[in-house]
Amino acid sequence: MSDPTVATDRPWAVDVHAHFLIPDDTVLTAAAKEGKYAGPQGIWSPESAMTFMDANHIRMQLLSFPMPLPAEMARRFNDYAASVVAAHPGRFGMLANIPLGDPDPEVALREIDRAADELNADGFLLVTNYGGKYLGDPAFEPVFAALNQRRATALIHPIHPAGFDLVSCGRPAPLIEYPMDTARSVVDAIWAGVMSRHPDVNLILAHAGGVLPVLAPRILDLGPMEWVPGPANGITYDEVRELLSRLYCDTAIAGRDSALKPLLDMIDSSHVVFGTDYPAAGPSVIDANLAALSKTQLLTEAELFAVATNAIQIFPSLEHRMVS
Repeated sequence: MSDPTVATDRPWAVDVHAHFLIPDDTVLTAAAKEGKYAGPQGIWSPESAMTFMDANHIRMQLLSFPMPLPAEMARRFNDYAASVVAAHPGRFGMLANIPLGDPDPEVALREIDRAADELNADGFLLVTNYGGKYLGDPAFEPVFAALNQRRATALIHPIHPAGFDLVSCGRPAPLIEYPMDTARSVVDAIWAGVMSRHPDVNLILAHAGGVLPVLAPRILDLGPMEWVPGPANGITYDEVRELLSRLYCDTAIAGRDSALKPLLDMIDSSHVVFGTDYPAAGPSVIDANLAALSKTQLLTEAELFAVATNAIQIFPSLEHRMVS
């Protein structure tokens, strides 16, 4: 097995999109029974994750749990992730789950403060909607203000959309609804003014932004039309283009040129960050996408190498741990 401390011809990657499970926890089993989860429910451990990382030239993973959690459960998952980081600070970081679905916004604000100040979270995890409320909902304004004050970075991970039973056609959400809900949530946030009011929050979109890059030209053309409800003073083509260009997007299940080409039309390669969706995507999907990414001609060799560590730009806390 490779040794992460040995220099190679390319940098060891920072994986911004990696998940974890608490031993013996039943939250995924319960979610699967309710039709809210359609991924693997196997056993996860730091050791199995590090074996995967070493085999795939990954120096560090940022751990997250990609589901909306009530406050008590969010605290439990955040505490566990923090314990893994404390035991392996050079191999793991954490994106703290924010209980944004709680009707009391103070609950989410307290967990942001606790995760950042006591658990030393590197960033945060948001999902695309909370009980059908998307990220542009006014109820979430205090949370974005708090993240902006901290100049925080948050990964936005898709979940089942509102009305999933009406639009799924009987297929599981990861097939098409996850990438659609990412676009839905980001467009809602842009038109609600969230990104304009909070420019210091760095947002990473999972799975190369889902269908957002493909839809970006259409959104740019139609969005500023007078019949599209938006900010009172309107929004221009250039404003929307600038907001889209600010986003970061990961390469999880998106290493193929068909995903990368529209993504690189929307954002600069310096905003592309490495991700695997381990273990949820499964070995065959991860392997295929990593192989495709390594062979792409859409990025220069220098750009491809940079993608491996671009995350350090927005997670500066990682740099000293990676060399410790």
